[in-house]
Amino acid sequence: MFLYRNSIRYDDWFGVIIFASGSLEPSSSTIHRALLESGQVRRVYLDELGDLRQQPLGLGLMLLTNITSETEAVEGARFLLEQARQQSEQAIIDLITTIIVYKFSNLSREEIATMLGLNLEEPRAILEAKEEGKVEGERTIILRLLNRRVGNITDALLSQIQGLSLEQLEALGDALLDFSTLADLEGWLQSEVRG
Repeated sequence: MFLYRNSIRYDDWFGVIIFASGSLEPSSSTIHRALLESGQVRRVYLDELGDLRQQPLGLGLMLLTNITSETEAVEGARFLLEQARQQSEQAIIDLITTIIVYKFSNLSREEIATMLGLNLEEPRAILEAKEEGKVEGERTIILRLLNRRVGNITDALLSQIQGLSLEQLEALGDALLDFSTLADLEGWLQSEVRG
């Protein structure tokens, strides 16, 4: 549920509940009956809003998630992409791209790019997740190598290693080949913090 405010007064707050269709609204609403019948909650059924081309861009995005026909999804995505380009809304372009990637999970990114006429770059969230995964993978390998090289690592040292950047982890990966004791690791971490 989303909350919106009409003005500065708090009694003007109202909520919006969005359902793909009216049939998906729960039949039992006894717990929330007072709120639902208060007039402060609006129900929106995506299947009743009509063509996404007739809606604002944000609402068009929600409608795109509800389209089941592949042809309609592609046409709708192309329309929304054009609208987003006209408004220079890169975040919206990323969202449209992500929605279509999930809708057509059986297609490659290149096939989707061709289908939508895009130079399909991965959305920023996916790039950040990949980078985070790379750092975690590097950290895991280095910790395993350190454990084999110098023995069990203390929690304090582990905490310091967890705070290292990818570049620092790579440097640690090179340096650990010369380590023979935990003192070597401690000395390297101290020099890295000072450096």
